[in-house]
Amino acid sequence: MLKYYSFALFFFFIFIEPTASASASFAEANALLKWKANFINHNNTILKSWNLETKNSTNFSSHPKESSSPCNWFGVSCINGSVNRLNLTNASIQAFFYEFPFSSFPNLTYIDLSLNHLFGPPQIGKFSKLVYLGLSTNQLTGTIPARIEKLSKLNYLDLSTNHLTGQIPTSLSRLTSLRTLDLTSNKLSGPIPPKFGNLTSL
Repeated sequence: MLKYYSFALFFFFIFIEPTASASASFAEANALLKWKANFINHNNTILKSWNLETKNSTNFSSHPKESSSPCNWFGVSCINGSVNRLNLTNASIQAFFYEFPFSSFPNLTYIDLSLNHLFGPPQIGKFSKLVYLGLSTNQLTGTIPARIEKLSKLNYLDLSTNHLTGQIPTSLSRLTSLRTLDLTSNKLSGPIPPKFGNLTSL
């Protein structure tokens, strides 16, 4: 009986777990494709590798090929089959930043979307693992959201060269892991919050 249960556990980890990983990867691929479909220039040639190749074109969700994994796409890196880095600097992206599917990527640690044409306010989802966020040289408008404090592990934040307005939120002072912060070349007003003295790693 013990041998039977040992074999059953072995079967689970060898066959079931990889299937779950592939399913999660495929879901992230679909999320990226939906985001790309909302680009103003959705025929972006730099991201031509972003596509799903399948065994059966009429039922691609059932039998994705390995090439359908976003881990093989331009600007995308993964750990254990899940997207953990997006480096899309100067990728000619024209889109509204708030359309990015934050909730679809629970393992993201690195996002660099600098030197693109991202519009709208910098609405930022809750990324519990994010350590790097680069959004410089875009067309972002509005104020820096107070909820940015939810990015508790962030050590690099670059919002420079946009069209951000209003005051620097005090909530930034709660990002105590920050080592680099760049807010230059915006239209911010008011003083630097005194509580920035808490950012001893800057």
